[in-house]
Amino acid sequence: MSDATLQCPKCDSKLDTHERHGVVIEECPGCKGVFLDRGELEQLIDAESRYLAELPDEVNPETTYQGRHRRGIMQQIFSADR
Repeated sequence: MSDATLQCPKCDSKLDTHERHGVVIEECPGCKGVFLDRGELEQLIDAESRYLAELPDEVNPETTYQGRHRRGIMQQIFSADR
């Protein structure tokens, strides 16, 4: 990773860099924007899918966050039954 300081394209604040499970995420403390490099969104989606697949079947979809979101974010965004 480079030592160059990245700046937010929206508000010119210095971006904070965070590493989460092998994915590097840049976040703007000014406007709260989140910036991902090519392929990082897919890595996050894959990690979410693996996590949700490991949830026990008895998780009640009506009472827990994990249950309500078991389908994953991409399916929720693009499903016709919203």
